[in-house]
Amino acid sequence: MMNILIAQCGGPTPVLNAALAAAVAAGQATPEIDRVWGARLGLEGVVRGDWADLTGLTPAQLARLSHQPGAALGSGRYRPQLHELSAAAALLDERAVGGVILCGGNGAMTAAHELALAARSAAHPLHVIGLPKTIDNDLAGIDAAPGYGSAANFISAGVADAWLDLYAMRHFDDVAVVEVMGRHAGWLAAASALARQEPDEGPHIILVPERSVDEDALLAEIARLHGKHEVCLIAAAEGVQDRHGRYLAEKQAAPLDRDASDQALLGLGAGVAGYLAARINRALGLRCRRIRPDIMQRSARRLVTAADHALSRRLGEAAVQALAAGRSDVMVTPEPIPLASIAGQTRTLPAFYYAGSDFDITPAGVADLRRRIGAQRETAGALLF
Repeated sequence: MMNILIAQCGGPTPVLNAALAAAVAAGQATPEIDRVWGARLGLEGVVRGDWADLTGLTPAQLARLSHQPGAALGSGRYRPQLHELSAAAALLDERAVGGVILCGGNGAMTAAHELALAARSAAHPLHVIGLPKTIDNDLAGIDAAPGYGSAANFISAGVADAWLDLYAMRHFDDVAVVEVMGRHAGWLAAASALARQEPDEGPHIILVPERSVDEDALLAEIARLHGKHEVCLIAAAEGVQDRHGRYLAEKQAAPLDRDASDQALLGLGAGVAGYLAARINRALGLRCRRIRPDIMQRSARRLVTAADHALSRRLGEAAVQALAAGRSDVMVTPEPIPLASIAGQTRTLPAFYYAGSDFDITPAGVADLRRRIGAQRETAGALLF
């Protein structure tokens, strides 16, 4: 018999708790598992021993939890040092916890690998499993991470609505910039291309971090598209950079706050939408609206896709099954992969998504997105007069 501990790390997703509910239910049904604990506030709770007993959650509670957005245990971006992970491994051993599931993105997978190594070097009999989740979809080893499909659905639906609103007000509003999450990878911004039902519909421009921006060329393209359509809708990832490698979101008067790893907190300033709106107005004389869905991208439960919810539940169960089978230092996917092979990696958009165009996603990229995400919202298309 063993006890297990589950932690939710990093930014929440609309289906993060579906994985938690499925893992708890699987733990309750697994003879090899005695108690199921949950660490509060992610890795911080793991290190400090701040845990909640989840063993007695009822089927009704788990069913409700499965459809609750956010992170029910609390999450965060705490980055433990190696000595803290060694101390955490000793604490887990002291409390008879033989298995840990860290649910998260790149940082959590790296921490899971380091925790497994720390336990192994101290001869603690600890098994560690990485459970993927990220709306950014920048984890190596999985086509569409849990959380991405629902966030992509939210973005494509929201951008389609924004386009119709912008076009309706085309003699008042000229341009709108929708700022989408994604510091290093443009998977979520690319999903805005799914908003189009017809070629002339928005978004007319899609900016991703994988492709640096020539601002003069961008302004010229905005002017051209505005002349053609009377409006121009732009979807821009928060991590878009200029030709010199500087984030557009940092090119503002006030310096941005930074996190523990010295990364600029792009979402807490005026952002790329604020910068571009001011630049477009100043250079082109066009009225530009800034649209920032912000955390709604990762907390909107009403546009959760069935495929994404099912994937999150399936991988939550798989994580517990992996522990019961004695697996460790792997990330569960349809085919579990060693954490050592993905830790520290960021999966960016393939070049064929944007090759040949500085300001859009290719048809091949759009087709690949549909394959990864699966079924989305249904629409009959717009009637314009």
